[in-house]
Amino acid sequence: MKKLDIKLYKMEVIKGKEELAKEWLQFLKDNSAAGVETLKNERIYLETYFTAVENGTMCVYLFIAGDNIAHANSTALESSNELDLKHFAYMKNCIDLAAGDIMDVFCYMNNISDYLS
Repeated sequence: MKKLDIKLYKMEVIKGKEELAKEWLQFLKDNSAAGVETLKNERIYLETYFTAVENGTMCVYLFIAGDNIAHANSTALESSNELDLKHFAYMKNCIDLAAGDIMDVFCYMNNISDYLS
């Protein structure tokens, strides 16, 4: 079985931009079918968003699993796909790009192959 590249991103929402962040996440949810097509191009198998409020700040956590996250990020950033463009526009308007964190996976377990057959 191929080894997955997995990352967990913690992104802090700019104070006062919480409703815009919720609109962004709803946009992603409403366009999930088109989003799956972009994931295929990026060789990402799973992209999951979580929200939390920590010390009064809204945070968005993004869990990604794929072949190569660096490749996926550069592919997405260079994309002219309308969905990607709107996705990044939302992010630029509501995410504090100077805050947050990118976490590397220590270990993982999966039995996904049992569900694919």
